[in-house]
Amino acid sequence: MTSAPPILSMREDTEWRAESLPDIDVTLPSCIYDGDWLKGEPSAFDTHHAETARLYETNSGLSPTILGEFDPEQPRESIPIGYTNLHLLEKRAVISEGQLVRLWPSRYEPSAGTDLSAYYAVTEGNTSGNLRVGLDNSIGHAVHQAQILSERMNGAPVIVVRLLSSVFWH
Repeated sequence: MTSAPPILSMREDTEWRAESLPDIDVTLPSCIYDGDWLKGEPSAFDTHHAETARLYETNSGLSPTILGEFDPEQPRESIPIGYTNLHLLEKRAVISEGQLVRLWPSRYEPSAGTDLSAYYAVTEGNTSGNLRVGLDNSIGHAVHQAQILSERMNGAPVIVVRLLSSVFWH
């Protein structure tokens, strides 16, 4: 098996994948209701897509993986407005059983005023949503922290995301 790149050598343009990509069967509550947008798209934990993807998150859940371009007005039609924030996240890595299984290069620029180094781990939470934990400000250290989180959660899968934008969704 090809070993993952060392933490200190991971950069924003680093791309890596395990020789054998696992099928991770975890479905988080979705923030998309009553619509066909992203229906049939890969889950947030999918490791098989080649391109860097994005996800939307609210306090009610996480969208499926968004591949390619999309109409920026689509969330208004598909994600209900409520007492929440709407976060657009760049999917950077997937961890399973405490091991890095996929790392995508950064492709998208954060919107003006967004912290360029805001990395988070997203994993299973309770029945009403997912758990998001703040991580270090470099991709290598963020991946390492997500590996530790996965290990401490009995191997639970974790995705590492970077915040691209956040708006009040009221």
